[in-house]
Amino acid sequence: MQTGVSYFSGRTLRHVRADLADMVDHHCTYVVHCLTETDLVFYRGTMRDIVQATHEAGLQAWLDPWGVAGIFSGETFSRFPLDHPEAWQVLSDGRRVPAACPNHPATRQFLRQWAEAAAATGGDVLFWDEPHFYHGLWRGDLSGAWACRCDACQDAFRERFGYVLPDRFGDEVRAFREASLLDLLSELCRLGHAKGLVNALCLIPTGLRQMGFPQVEERFARLLRSAGQPEEALASLLHVGIDDWQAAAAIPDLDIFGCDPYWYIFGTDPERFTRAYGQRAAEAARRHGRDLQLWVQAFSVPEGREEELRVGLAVAAEVGATHVAAWSYEGTASMSQIRCARPEVVWRVLGEAFRELRAARHG
Repeated sequence: MQTGVSYFSGRTLRHVRADLADMVDHHCTYVVHCLTETDLVFYRGTMRDIVQATHEAGLQAWLDPWGVAGIFSGETFSRFPLDHPEAWQVLSDGRRVPAACPNHPATRQFLRQWAEAAAATGGDVLFWDEPHFYHGLWRGDLSGAWACRCDACQDAFRERFGYVLPDRFGDEVRAFREASLLDLLSELCRLGHAKGLVNALCLIPTGLRQMGFPQVEERFARLLRSAGQPEEALASLLHVGIDDWQAAAAIPDLDIFGCDPYWYIFGTDPERFTRAYGQRAAEAARRHGRDLQLWVQAFSVPEGREEELRVGLAVAAEVGATHVAAWSYEGTASMSQIRCARPEVVWRVLGEAFRELRAARHG
């Protein structure tokens, strides 16, 4: 059982070394370092030093394109769309939004450069974190407008399907968006292997109603109604990333497949939510010979509910996870917007649970 946390708050090496030692004390075996666009511009040498320090601490170093190009996860900003307005995504209502289109050649080139920079740090794993098209809900946009209808997407859709990209969200648009992300990930994973790195992919939980959580979908529907938006906007609002997990796990150069069933933000039960999505990810991982990674949410954890983390991690172990991880280090204490109510309690619980998991798995 490999146990890890994400880390993004430190770039001063003496503080990073202290944090790495703290992670070891909390029974971590790997660190998911966020290699942001800021790091690409200003901290490349620093990130090499941090990866070296990670290895010296006895930890594996993963690199995460956190927020890069507006395509991968991230509570951080992307510079690339500012420098490349030609690569912006175009919404179904004609608006252009400052997130790079996964189908645009300039975006593809930039992400290849990111992968090469990640490899140059000396890291071990490329962690492809929640790949997605622009998602209005994350920006407070409940219009239901979806991306992307830029020229590159129009051309790619016509080449794939033989007709014009529809302006209404439906099965063809859903399939096209997922195929676009899978094609991008296939290219990036191939490059990762060529550079000697392992590839890991994490997907956002999707198909809430089909997975037995209709109440979550209904909450989104009520949110739309309260904002005066049509019910038909729900389909595009709920489509985030890739819903075909079998296809994602089948990416040829992928090594580790998983998801992040964050029950706190979805407002669900930790045991049921983690088991449902953990089993779904496990089935895809086993079928295609991948290791399985499952995440638990160590941000925005309400006071008094910290012990639920033990439940989620125990279920992850039961469904066969080879890797578990928490977002993020020290209960996300450094980020006031989403820090846990009691980050020190969250961090203590995680350390205890990691120790117990590793002891149980290794006898």
